[in-house]
Formats: sequence, C-alpha cells, structure tokens
Amino acid sequence: MFGKSRSLIGLDIGSHSIKAVEIENRGGHYAITGYGQTGVLDDDESRAQALSNLIRRCGFRTKRVAVAVSGKSVIVRYLSMIRMSDDELEKAIEFEADRYIPFNVSDVVMDCKKLDEVQTGLELDSLSEDKMRVLLVAAKKSLVVDAVNQVSKIGLVPQIVDVNAFAIGNAFELMCEASSDEERSEKVVALIDVGAQKTNMNIIRGSTSYFTREVYLGGDDFTSTLSKRMGLTEEDAEKLKRSPGDRESEVEEGMSQILEDLGNEILLSFDYFENQFDSSVEEIFVSGGGARVPFLERNFERIFSRPVQSWDPTSGLEISPGNYEESELTENSLQLATAIGLASRVRRHGS
Repeated sequence: MFGKSRSLIGLDIGSHSIKAVEIENRGGHYAITGYGQTGVLDDDESRAQALSNLIRRCGFRTKRVAVAVSGKSVIVRYLSMIRMSDDELEKAIEFEADRYIPFNVSDVVMDCKKLDEVQTGLELDSLSEDKMRVLLVAAKKSLVVDAVNQVSKIGLVPQIVDVNAFAIGNAFELMCEASSDEERSEKVVALIDVGAQKTNMNIIRGSTSYFTREVYLGGDDFTSTLSKRMGLTEEDAEKLKRSPGDRESEVEEGMSQILEDLGNEILLSFDYFENQFDSSVEEIFVSGGGARVPFLERNFERIFSRPVQSWDPTSGLEISPGNYEESELTENSLQLATAIGLASRVRRHGS
C-alpha cells in the first residue's frame, strides 16, 4: 500500500563486533529507528549469546532482518555472455556456472544480474553488440544456511542474504540519494571498508557494481604490526592505534609497512579495473573500524595519487528517537556501512 511504513534490520556480524541498524521506509524517505552494537569473542557460543543480548537490548520495531555473507565461500564473477532475455539468462547460467565456480554447483546458492552499460555509461572492455555483461554471485549453501539459522534461533525473520561488498555499495547509494548528491552518484568511486580481519572493496557507478574484492588484511594486522614494531602487548597496541595522541608520528611509522601492503593490494585492483574498463576511479571513500586510524587517509592518498576521504553512511538519513544514544550512533557511524547497506534494502523489499 502506498505510504505504508515498513522497517528492516541490517545485521553485520563481524569477527570482533556485531552492528545492528534498523531503517524505516516512510513512503520514500528513510529514517534510522534503531541501532546497537557490541563486541564479541571469536567463538560460536559467545557470538550467539552476544547477538541475542544485543537484539533484546535494542528493542527494534521489526523482526525482519537482512544479513550478509563474505569470505572464500562467496564467489563474485563479472561475465561476458551472448545477449539474451532475463528468462534465457536464468536457464543459461545454470549450465555456465560450473565454468566459473570452484565448487560443485549443487552445493551453492546462485544469483545473477545483467549490468546495463547504457545506463551506467561505462565503456565495457570492447564488448561487441551481441554480448552483455552479467554479474554472477554464488555462495555455499552451508554458509547461507548458517547465516539464516543464526538469526532465526533468536526469533528474527530473515528476509535477505546479501554480500558484504554489495551492502557497502547500497549504503553509499542510499547516502547519495538521501543527500540529493546526484553529481557524486554519477562518478566512478571505490568504496574501501577496512574491517578487523579483511578489507572489502567495491568499485561502483550509480547503482551498478563493476568490481569487488576482499583483501585479507585489516585492523588486526595494523595492531599486530604495531605491537611487534613497538614492543607492546596487543591490547596496548590496539589502544595506541585508536588514540595515538602526541605519539601519532611514531605510531604511523610503526604501521607504515602494513599500510603500504594494503594500499598496494588495493592499487593493483584499481589497475585491473581501469584496464578492463575505459574509465578511471575518480574518488575513494573509506569506512570500517580500521578507517578510524587517523593517518590512514593521507597514506592512501599518497599511494593512490587521488583523493581519499572517510564517509558517513548515516548522512542525509533522518535519525528518529529510539532505544539508543544518538551520540553513540554518530561516534561509530564509520563502522556502520555494511549494516546500513543491508537495512537499506527496505527500499526494494516490501513487507
């Protein structure tokens, strides 16, 4: 029904923390109506208990939830195929998939989507008129089932299982839409989300993703490197990394090599993208807990030779009063891109 409000919880279950954001669709504009996050220990029992406690504490208005999967059991491929209808594509991909997926096709959940090069305006690597670009995503069924069971056990109702990198893209798209930033939404941008154990990358233009990658370096590697270089315990290195104070130059030097390693891996991906498509990455946006390192942006700018900035996925969204502190939401907004991107699917997913 037109004008009907509906809500969705975006649930980002990370290796060190769980973030949950509830977004309500109010007839075409969007409001954050719930938020919470908590640290977790890296074992299934502790994670399940922490998740249950968090959901109970947040007092969300809905039980509908979107979750994400990532890692080596998730495969994303950008394919060149003979141009065909959507119905033909659905049938053809079943026969083509085993060429691109390193698992038994019967063991995965698959989805595919045409990429509309006319809409996006990118020149797709010399495709002939009879070819089209297709996005193929596959995840092991066991991974998807585990994600669904994890939330079902505590009374939530799973609606969507997405991929982390795409969720980040959805959050950025929502921010541009909510902020009426049409100029930015037309640029080719790289979204870099630096998590604890890995960094997710998504190169997009508008609502279309053209390249995704996971780099298995992140905030934990920053801490470990700093600990070794400065002779600190992991706990003290983590605190110093987050708040270096007047020791910032010393901390930056201690982390210089790991930042260089991560930056160079990302730069290789930019080179690949730019060789495949006759288009350059124009802007780079960083998010995630690892992006809170105060000197990360300037190091990335030096490595990439182009502008880098952090971004706030809550920008432009209405913040409704709820069972949370708005100041905490603002303080942690840099870490919420995945959760907000998942919850943003309320735009397309009815009740």
